[in-house]
Amino acid sequence: MNIDLNNITITFDYKSDEVYDIKRCLENLYQTSEGTCPLDREFGINTEFLGMPIDVAKNLFAVEITQKTDRYEPRVTVKEINFEMTFDGQLKAEVIITNG
Repeated sequence: MNIDLNNITITFDYKSDEVYDIKRCLENLYQTSEGTCPLDREFGINTEFLGMPIDVAKNLFAVEITQKTDRYEPRVTVKEINFEMTFDGQLKAEVIITNG
């Protein structure tokens, strides 16, 4: 199993003038691997769950997305995360965001 952090889909269940800015901020957060930001080593997504059983990996990934969104983007809340396994073994995620 592999997760491409660049292909996390972000969907909003509301409309606002801030949606574009929030989406840009979340994409930056979700596409960064934890430990690679020099002044904030916790910024980004921890992917230590890769290689674990699929159900465990999905749960740990959902917890990671939810916690990091709460910490770094307080304007919104994660409402739901949907997963899809592609034919080539990649796990794709759709993160549905609601206003905080």
